[in-house]
Amino acid sequence: MKYKLFCRVAFVLCAMALTACHSHTSHNTSEDHSNSSHVDKDTHEGHDESEIIFTPAQAKAAGVAIETLAPSDFSQVVRVSGNVLPSLGSEATISATMSGIVHLANPKTTEGTPVRSNQTIFNISTQVLGDGNPVAAAKAELEAAENEWERAKMLIVDKIISQREYENARLRYETAKSTSESLGNGKGQRAIKTPMGGYLQTLLVGNGEYVTAGQPLALITEDRHLQLRAEVPERYYSFINDIVSANFRLSSHSDKVYELKKMDGRLLSKGRTTNKGEGFLPVIFEFNNVGNIISGSLAEIFLLGKNQPNTLSVPTSALTEELGLYYVYVQTSDHSYRKQLVEIGANNGKRTAITSGLHNGDKVVSRGAIAVKLAANAGMMPDAHAGHNH
Repeated sequence: MKYKLFCRVAFVLCAMALTACHSHTSHNTSEDHSNSSHVDKDTHEGHDESEIIFTPAQAKAAGVAIETLAPSDFSQVVRVSGNVLPSLGSEATISATMSGIVHLANPKTTEGTPVRSNQTIFNISTQVLGDGNPVAAAKAELEAAENEWERAKMLIVDKIISQREYENARLRYETAKSTSESLGNGKGQRAIKTPMGGYLQTLLVGNGEYVTAGQPLALITEDRHLQLRAEVPERYYSFINDIVSANFRLSSHSDKVYELKKMDGRLLSKGRTTNKGEGFLPVIFEFNNVGNIISGSLAEIFLLGKNQPNTLSVPTSALTEELGLYYVYVQTSDHSYRKQLVEIGANNGKRTAITSGLHNGDKVVSRGAIAVKLAANAGMMPDAHAGHNH
């Protein structure tokens, strides 16, 4: 009996010990878990997962530039296509003044070569042609006419010949002299000179070709003044009255935007009717060619209309696009940025109006947005050259 009582007491004591041990273990485990959570919380406290970490040194290496936004004037814009044309009176055609074999005065002359006013660009040779040698014939005629003229001058003194015969001799000599001079005074070639300076736009003949008198040889263009012709769809007819200037971008210089107001540009005309079946109205500007702009170039044109004051805008280079949505990167501190969704308005080629998503005073990445985007996507700094805008 005593033995059974002892066993029961021993069992209860053992169970109590095990319960106490389990309770202590659970308490320690809970405390450790609490401490771990506290450590993790301290580690991540103050860090926004949407922030993009980009140090000043990294930003400098990637060519990042910042612009602080402020409301300013922004024109209404209509985006159309068009082309660059020569101004009126800025082109001249060089024509052959006689028949013969044409040669370039400088064999290295090509289309696009700069030329000076009164510069010899062609020589036309007349020595060997199918209908004989006009140079030799002109020289012989001049000699005969000159002899007759000298004889007539002596005979008229003694009135051996009539005044009419004298005048005929003089006229024959003047005609022969003019013909000989036009054929190079016996040298067998005539120089063809440029009527103005500019550049050789088009060569219409090949070196060594036979040409006839009056045949066009080349087209010279004076490149100081050009025209910009915009083809405006007729649905924008009501906008035409508001057009004051334009920006444009050439298809051959897709990254550079030219501003007419910085090129002494002026509006020449606004079309009021369309050509049958085309549906476009021409708007023409004239400007000084301050760059490497060639007549005939295709252009993307941003027509500028009424002024819209107090408009927030960003450089077009600040925008990035993803699935049809536009974003900019806003600097939140000297080493961090955030990606900001924006709604855009008109684009004048250089800047784009922002209708929502940004506020006055925001610091936006105006250059190097691609570098910040790559850093955000990769979670680390990309190659220093990846963000450069060339």
